[in-house]
Amino acid sequence: MIKNEEIVEDLNDLVKINNDRIQGYLKAVEDTEDTQLDHLFNEMIVQSQNFRSQLADHIVRIDGTAVSEATSTDTSSKIHRAWIDIKTAITGKDRDTVLSSVEFGENAAVEAYEEAIEEDKIPAYIKEDLSAQLTKLKESRDKIVSLRGNK
Repeated sequence: MIKNEEIVEDLNDLVKINNDRIQGYLKAVEDTEDTQLDHLFNEMIVQSQNFRSQLADHIVRIDGTAVSEATSTDTSSKIHRAWIDIKTAITGKDRDTVLSSVEFGENAAVEAYEEAIEEDKIPAYIKEDLSAQLTKLKESRDKIVSLRGNK
């Protein structure tokens, strides 16, 4: 029998991904002087804040506790943020480098969502929301990819 704790753990992993995504985009905004990118990155910050809120609502509904934004990030995403730090320090905040780093992070978020959706233990009504979030994540990633192509 699937326990709510297992579902809460999986959903909290996605909360962590969104926390890391927010932190990554905040860092990217800080590292670029491109106002077009700043605007896009700020939109993606708000997107992840909304995703995180929706996930937290699901967690609370099944009697779980959502991880806090201040104390939780995913280790792989911490590595991603460090990677952004290193690359921007070396290249002087080059637009293509920032976009490449962000694309890397978007791919990791998409992969995490795809894995969560494949989990049998996640109820269908939650998978619907995860699928909708995944669609938006893919759209965000595609925007980044298209910007990299328009050098």
